[in-house]
Amino acid sequence: MARFLAVSVLAAALVMAPAGDTTELCVGLTRPVEGPVERVYAPTGRYSGHWGVDWGVPAGTAVRASGPGSVSFAGVVSGNLTVTVDHGGGLRTSYSYLAEVVVKRGDPVFDSTTLGSSGTGHGFPALHFSVRVGHTYLDPLPIIACRLATLSQALRLVPVREIP
Repeated sequence: MARFLAVSVLAAALVMAPAGDTTELCVGLTRPVEGPVERVYAPTGRYSGHWGVDWGVPAGTAVRASGPGSVSFAGVVSGNLTVTVDHGGGLRTSYSYLAEVVVKRGDPVFDSTTLGSSGTGHGFPALHFSVRVGHTYLDPLPIIACRLATLSQALRLVPVREIP
């Protein structure tokens, strides 16, 4: 529960952080698979580019939740089997190019809960992984690279925005 609260607090901090400032943000997410990064986060324009990272992993690799939350979507997006996990506070992770999905909408998940198995995307075996806070996509690599040792490292005070 404490970790879920930390994720929610930090998700709010992500929304209020200046654009591109993810160096101090750490929500404690883990990698959903182990393997080399084949495509990096590289958005271009409003709707084009690559809005997540692709890991090169053998088809059939177990894909695990990056943190606790609940499944908010499990189905097909743009011809790809996809699972989205809502971690609270507006923070969501999505897992695509899946060959199989073993969870359904509303299922609770924890660190390392198996969501399904990897399939292929762009002609090679891979997993596509994206991170969003609200409607804003973020580069997942700095966020998952900063695993927290203690809850106190997660807390960060942010200025309150005045509402006009």
